[in-house]
Amino acid sequence: MTSIESKRVQYRKYLERAGVIDALSKALIKLYEEQNKPEDAIRFVRKFMCESCPDDAQYDVMKNDLEEAKVHITKLEQELERLRGQIKKSPEEYQELTIAGYKSLMDDEENVNSLLRKYLTPELLEEYMLVTTSAPVDAYLYDCAVAGFDHHEAPVGIYAADAESYDVFNKLFDPIIKDYHGQTENDNDVLQKDADFGNVDEIENLDPERKYILSARIRLARNIEGFPFFPKLTEKQFIEVEDRVRAATETMDGELIGSYLTIGDIDAETQAEMVKRHILFQRGDEQLTTAGCYRFWPTGRGVYHNPAETFVIWVNREDHVRIMSMAPCGDFGDVYNRLVNGLQELEKSLTFVRHPRYGNLTACPTNVGTTLRASVHIRLPLLSKDQDRLIALAEELQLQIRGNDGEANEDGIMDISNKRRLGFTEFELVKTLQDGIVALINAEEELEIAGQEG
Repeated sequence: MTSIESKRVQYRKYLERAGVIDALSKALIKLYEEQNKPEDAIRFVRKFMCESCPDDAQYDVMKNDLEEAKVHITKLEQELERLRGQIKKSPEEYQELTIAGYKSLMDDEENVNSLLRKYLTPELLEEYMLVTTSAPVDAYLYDCAVAGFDHHEAPVGIYAADAESYDVFNKLFDPIIKDYHGQTENDNDVLQKDADFGNVDEIENLDPERKYILSARIRLARNIEGFPFFPKLTEKQFIEVEDRVRAATETMDGELIGSYLTIGDIDAETQAEMVKRHILFQRGDEQLTTAGCYRFWPTGRGVYHNPAETFVIWVNREDHVRIMSMAPCGDFGDVYNRLVNGLQELEKSLTFVRHPRYGNLTACPTNVGTTLRASVHIRLPLLSKDQDRLIALAEELQLQIRGNDGEANEDGIMDISNKRRLGFTEFELVKTLQDGIVALINAEEELEIAGQEG
């Protein structure tokens, strides 16, 4: 029995256990026995199977009521955030919250892998507890670490509240950055090289025949100079960041020309469709929620995209700006060229934060440096069957491999990206991925030939 046949059998058994087949059979028999056959057979079957279910008109009313309720809830959430913003915690309250959060984190004997837990020593806690970044942001250690205090399973557990956080709390952020990015043995004063996007013509179409690569994508994150990061952005600043990015997109030309949409102006159904097409983001991450990422939602959030949906800019998703270039094929050179052009257009009117030691700064320390993640969605059915070899190749090629939904895919479809963010130029990272993908495709082709000869 093939894998597909096995799934069909399992699914049929599930439908039988759940009573679906029995209920559907009775409904179809009822329709067969009906003397006056209804014009809308589907409505007849649906009504027979669920006599208490609402009809179409009732459903439309209920759907409309639900949408209105969601809008009202969003307004109440925004008002709640405004009221919370008016309540200023005293240093003593911050101290009490920090001590309680730290104790909870350290007392948890099951979740012990957090980098926050690893590097926030009692001595550092004492030193940093009442220290703040400059006014008017006034970010405390608690503002940065609250997500890690509440979510002990978080692998990192800390976000920078503003650019200055990386210096004010440097004894904590620096070892976390070096550990995460594999730079623990690097004693240089500068961890990130100057930006260098190299010769874009050296990046090529990795799969001209479209045999293996389903899609390619490169993204960058940026934060605008003069604004705090999401944990301390005010409602007014969320709006101002959006206004600045919207204005910057108005000078786009060529294939980058597109339209800007504010999330609050997009109806729920359209939002859902855009999320499925990967051109719009949504809220929901628990750690980001705790850290304050979704305050005043959807105020100040928006998306810019060209008609082909190959160039997208997200505003205030996590960082102020996320720039993405993509294509439904393996033309990595086209994707890279478009990304570089888009970034250069934005830089004509926006100044982004850059640190002399860490390079481009992001709220999450895992993304500092280039902030670049280049990836391809690729099908390697034969190579994926040999997980040991696949993992070994990934390590050798400095690649990160994930299955289609975070797990192994029986069709051999996986997401492959650069493993490193910090310590290399943008061009070096993209070139590394290009060379790695070529090597993996060559390995797949070798297995194909071996199978044919066998």
